[in-house]
Amino acid sequence: MPGIHSQRSRNRVSRAAFVTIGATAGFRGLLQEVVSPKFLTTLQSRNFTDLIVQCGPDLDYFLTITPDNSQESYGIEITAFSYAPDLNKYFALASRGEYGNSNSQRDRGVIISHAGSGSIIGALEFDSKLIAVPNPELMDNHQLEIAEEMELQGFLIHGTLGSVAEAIKKIDITDLRKWPPGPSPGSAYQKGGLWEAINELMP
Repeated sequence: MPGIHSQRSRNRVSRAAFVTIGATAGFRGLLQEVVSPKFLTTLQSRNFTDLIVQCGPDLDYFLTITPDNSQESYGIEITAFSYAPDLNKYFALASRGEYGNSNSQRDRGVIISHAGSGSIIGALEFDSKLIAVPNPELMDNHQLEIAEEMELQGFLIHGTLGSVAEAIKKIDITDLRKWPPGPSPGSAYQKGGLWEAINELMP
C-alpha cells in the first residue's frame, strides 16, 4: 500500500480505520457508507487520520465513489486495494504501535469487517476495536447470528448498514473483551482454534 504514510510527519499520532469486505463476495452497501459525508465526518471528529479499505471484487466501483484527498475527504487519507494474501499488516495499522524507526505513534483505531467468522477471529487478535457488519445479501452464511452472538459475548460491536457511523461513536465508550476467551468450565474446546471458538460461542 505505497504512499499511505509517505506524508506522515514525525511525532504525529495517527489513527486508522481499516475496512475489509472479504475476498469473494461484494459488499457495495458498506463501501458506499464508509465514504459518505456522515461517516467521514464522524472519523474526523474522533481524530482518525486514515481510512484503508479492502474492496474485494469492487475496487473499480469504490474508486468511482471515493472523494479525493481534499476537503471532500474531511482530512482523512483514503487508500484502497482489492485483495491481499495476508491482512495482518492492515489489521496492525488499526492497532496501537510505532512506525518503524520514526517517532510517529499509532493510536488504537477500528477494524470494520463483514461478519465472516475468519475475518472476525483474525481481527480480534490485534489491539484494535472491531465492528462487524453482516452482509444482508448473503442469506445462508450465518453472519448475522455470529455478529449478534459475538456482541452479546462482549468481543465486538455489531454494526448495521445505515448506522456504521453510530457504531464508530460507540466504540470509544465501550469496553470490549480480549480474545481469545478461556474455555467454559467443563468445555471440551480449548483456546486458539477458529472452529473451536465459534463452536464454544454458538454450539
